[in-house]
Amino acid sequence: MTLDASAGASIMTPITADASLPVISTAARSTAAGGRTSVSQTTKSWQCEALPAAAETFSVTGTRPRALLVARTNCMSNPPLPPLPTSGFGHLAIPQGVPEPSTTDGVPAALAVGSGVAPLPAVPEVIRSGAELVTGDGRSLPLVSARLHGTAHGGVARLVLEQRFENPHDETLHVTYRMPLPADGAVSGYTFVVADRTIAGRVERTPDARERFERAIAAGHTAALLEQERADVFTQSIANLPANEALIAQITVDVRLAWLPEGEWELRFPTVIGPRYASSQASAADARAARVTTTPDGVPARIHIAIDILDAVTAGCTPSSPSHALAFGDRGRIELRDAVGARLDRDIVVRWPVAGPSIGVSLAVVRPGRDTDCYGLVTIVPPAPTARPGTVRRDLVLVVDISGSMAGAPLDKAKQVLGLVIESLGDDDRFNLIAFSSTLCRYQLAPVPATPGEKQSALRWLRALSARGGTEMEQAVKEVLNMLDPLARAQIVIATDGYVAGDTAILDRLHAQRTGPRLHFLGIGSSVNRGLASAMARAGRGAAVTCDLDEDAERAAKRLIDHTRSPVITDVSLHGAVIAHAPDRLPDVYAAAPVIAAVRLGPGTLVVRGRIGGGDWERRISVRLPDVGDGDPAVLALYAREHVADLEARRFAGEDRDAEIERTGLAFQIATRFTAFVAVDDHRAVAPATRREEVPQELPYGTTAAAFGLRAASSPANAPARWRSRAERAAHAAIAAGNHALAGHAARSRPAPA
Repeated sequence: MTLDASAGASIMTPITADASLPVISTAARSTAAGGRTSVSQTTKSWQCEALPAAAETFSVTGTRPRALLVARTNCMSNPPLPPLPTSGFGHLAIPQGVPEPSTTDGVPAALAVGSGVAPLPAVPEVIRSGAELVTGDGRSLPLVSARLHGTAHGGVARLVLEQRFENPHDETLHVTYRMPLPADGAVSGYTFVVADRTIAGRVERTPDARERFERAIAAGHTAALLEQERADVFTQSIANLPANEALIAQITVDVRLAWLPEGEWELRFPTVIGPRYASSQASAADARAARVTTTPDGVPARIHIAIDILDAVTAGCTPSSPSHALAFGDRGRIELRDAVGARLDRDIVVRWPVAGPSIGVSLAVVRPGRDTDCYGLVTIVPPAPTARPGTVRRDLVLVVDISGSMAGAPLDKAKQVLGLVIESLGDDDRFNLIAFSSTLCRYQLAPVPATPGEKQSALRWLRALSARGGTEMEQAVKEVLNMLDPLARAQIVIATDGYVAGDTAILDRLHAQRTGPRLHFLGIGSSVNRGLASAMARAGRGAAVTCDLDEDAERAAKRLIDHTRSPVITDVSLHGAVIAHAPDRLPDVYAAAPVIAAVRLGPGTLVVRGRIGGGDWERRISVRLPDVGDGDPAVLALYAREHVADLEARRFAGEDRDAEIERTGLAFQIATRFTAFVAVDDHRAVAPATRREEVPQELPYGTTAAAFGLRAASSPANAPARWRSRAERAAHAAIAAGNHALAGHAARSRPAPA
């Protein structure tokens, strides 16, 4: 094939004399004339993406036909490439003091950055994030504060998110707030309080809920609708909020905690939706999902937390957080140290050390009614592994997202974690590195032995990466799966923030490879797309590990490395009293990483079977139906949520499970893609809303608008620096009226930004 710089398939720069970097000349037919460079190769194909304004020049020796190419791309920049054999490719003129460029199967590594016979798309000038950037223009925002409170115990938390909305106008207001909630949580309750009345919501079929909501709007009733878009993205609509009144929305979320190998429970609660990249091939639904209204100015609303830890925290230890400064009370209550509250720009992460779960199998159950079975969560904790770490060969393919949203701190953190993974490899292990944005580039064409020299070479390659372009993750997943043998023992680690809208296409690719390589998701950043992370790890039979921007990279790397070792228990299955369980296909159990399954049970004996080191492993638990109402109600909601997640996964295998998802949502009263909460206050009627406002998202912590390719939709020349709080509006009004003393008092009452 021919790669032509003028066509955008491969952007190469012609070179002149006076060398400063390696010169690559081909043994195949090539030309260099008229300021254009093309390469022809009869048996290989590749794509390169050059950095802009490459100014390096080279001297050339040799007599074979050749094209002079700058061997500097966004994948292959400084430091220079390490030496490897160059036989079989052609003549290389190496300037003094510069190592030879590496080659693989006769193709220089500087060129071996793609695969296939068709060129990958060129990097777009503007990233199609689908987001809209809005700036503060002196208007108030209806969301003025938030509070997260609840309890956590034994791996389960029941939390209530309270949000206070105010209408400072003299007309009725309609508010829309696209908001994040935990991807692995169950939204099991919704109420709102207005004019001292508490209005309870109920779950209905989404079309029915919307119809009831619209009827309430027409009748002038205050109403609220909470709909699920993605596992971790919801839209809350509040209609007919009366003039100069406030409304408090209360959302109940049951969350399954994560167990960390360090011996800690972790609670993670999102507060922001990052802008999502939508490729040109995105479906209509994915394109809609990418539309995130974002403000770079910050919003005045702050969130407070008050979570009671009912576990016995390890003596001498206290809860910690990589995201916020915490205060830990004597009675186990966790609060923020900052009385002002925290910005809505990152996950709230709380960790507390406890005695590890007992080795074996444990069961927590609840019985909702006298004539029903019981529902529960089974926890499988493995014994210590019989093999020493590193005794089983690992084949790892490390894939890193270098799109624009990863610019700066996120990409630096990804490099740190993946670098530690590379350093952990033994001499018997093999690995490869792949980077993707709008295009794909490889460290080598195939996995290579993890020799000390190869690891150092890979680390230099990794450190040289820079962020630019869009997040073409679906194309990257496709390429990585195609280059690996479906029957091989390879494992894929994909490091990304997950800011992509094409969830469906990505998961389709993974579910089509049910017996292929294991995939682990390494989420990088403080507001990772957890819905995609959990779904990809589930489809790839791997783990989802998150490394926050302010977290120690070594801790995250250790958690990830543990998951790449051989599992302790394989072929796990449930029998006996089990009527149904989710996930349908249980994952392998790794050291210090318990597996939790949701189960529906009858009376009898629960039998858990698996294999350890080639031998059979079995545990039994007697199941007694508890009294009606006994047990943690959060367990019931989490059973339903896990069952829905399993049904969602099956649809990628071609099974139509939509009706069953809807039935589950109605039966267990949780929000799903097909069921929504609706609440209506029919005690009074007001004039239907004439004013509509949307609550924007903050930019995720550690990112910039430029990294997402965002451009402001409107930015008045006289716009204030950020959205105004109530105190700021009072000060502004006082200044306008000439009362500067009152303005100073109002300004002093304003909370300081966190």
